[in-house]
Amino acid sequence: MKKRKKKQHVSAKKKFVLAFCIIVLLFAGIRRLTNPNIPTNSNEEVEVKDVDMENAETLDRDMRPRTALSPRKMYGAPKKFNRVKGVHSWEECFPDINDVQLVAAQTNGIRPAQSREELEMLVEEHKLVNICHSPYYRVDNLSHSVPLLVPKAQHLLNTICLNFADSLQSKGLPLHLPIVTSVLRTAEDVSKLRKGNGNATENSCHCYGTTVDITYNRFVPLVGYHDTNIPLLRWDFPMKQVLAEVLRDLRQQGLCYVKHERKQACFHLTVR
Repeated sequence: MKKRKKKQHVSAKKKFVLAFCIIVLLFAGIRRLTNPNIPTNSNEEVEVKDVDMENAETLDRDMRPRTALSPRKMYGAPKKFNRVKGVHSWEECFPDINDVQLVAAQTNGIRPAQSREELEMLVEEHKLVNICHSPYYRVDNLSHSVPLLVPKAQHLLNTICLNFADSLQSKGLPLHLPIVTSVLRTAEDVSKLRKGNGNATENSCHCYGTTVDITYNRFVPLVGYHDTNIPLLRWDFPMKQVLAEVLRDLRQQGLCYVKHERKQACFHLTVR
């Protein structure tokens, strides 16, 4: 009786193993039919495409955004953005001619320097500061001036550009940086400039380290990474209007004098 039960137990175990093997083979055959690309031999190699690692960095750079960051995408779209109003008149809002700005320049600035060597001494004495390395604006390639200002004028420039960025964000416009096109000039710089531009004044506000020119027809897109080859935004009227609003408000607060220059396509401004 015990031998019969033992034989039945062994027979049942063999049947279970046989059934399990049949089921495994059945599923393997079905998978092979539905996906013929699966290798049947463990020694068979699966084809893998080579990746050009030398061009990986180039591909990554090409996939970066080429347009300026928009507050709508960065922070989500609020219910309502402020409207770009601009100014009603360039002449009435920015009437401060050179004679008016010259008085403020002489009051707040340095004694005009004859050469750039003299300016180095003023930098060492902390009477002038270098404005090249700023995250708030870009200094253009200067041919007849140097990127130096008195600290008070540098603070004004930072305030202008910060207010400009804040105003763009409040209006839902892409973030851009203003471009400074002219700063401090020495007597030698003025002499060279007058040879090519007869309209340039000899007693310029730019000689005192209190005056800058900010162009209104070029802006630098803020894309989230440093790239000197990013195309500039040119002749964008809403951008000019926003910059004009910022300058008008600061002028009304008594912080600066501003003149809208048509020929030079810039805002000429002096700290008060």
